[in-house]
Amino acid sequence: MIKDIVKNLSLSSTLRINEISKELESEGKEIFKFGFGQSPFEVPENVVTELKNNAYQNKYLPMQGLPELRQVIAKFVSSRKNYEYKAENILVGPGTKELMFLLHILFDGEVLLPAPSWVSYEPQAIIGRNKVHWLNTIRENNWFPSAKDIEKIVSKNKNINYLLFLNSPN
Repeated sequence: MIKDIVKNLSLSSTLRINEISKELESEGKEIFKFGFGQSPFEVPENVVTELKNNAYQNKYLPMQGLPELRQVIAKFVSSRKNYEYKAENILVGPGTKELMFLLHILFDGEVLLPAPSWVSYEPQAIIGRNKVHWLNTIRENNWFPSAKDIEKIVSKNKNINYLLFLNSPN
């Protein structure tokens, strides 16, 4: 029932590390976790209160997100950049991973990923049936791929769309 393209994906390395650390903890070993996936911080009380106050608002939202929120985001980003962003070009979603996954599914082209990279990007690209090109990075370049390395890949076929992820999912 599950597509081969999904069945053949390897287990996420972060999930594997979590499994190993749980095993070691069950053996009584002390484990120091330095991962930053799930926030270790409590939700602020004022946020909890507002969520409770608005729990009755449980209808489906507009596809691109709340218009008022998109307008505020457009205004905020425009004030920080030398460009006017419009609310109709802003998309608000349930979370970064979900939005990135949808982008991989929608995008028709090839994906450029810096190495090292977030562990979710490659499997998402594979599910989206996008070919992945790895770009080696170095500390001296702040872990960004060089223009030369990018050009080397994209110049091979200028009839393909390329999507470059710069390692920050926000």
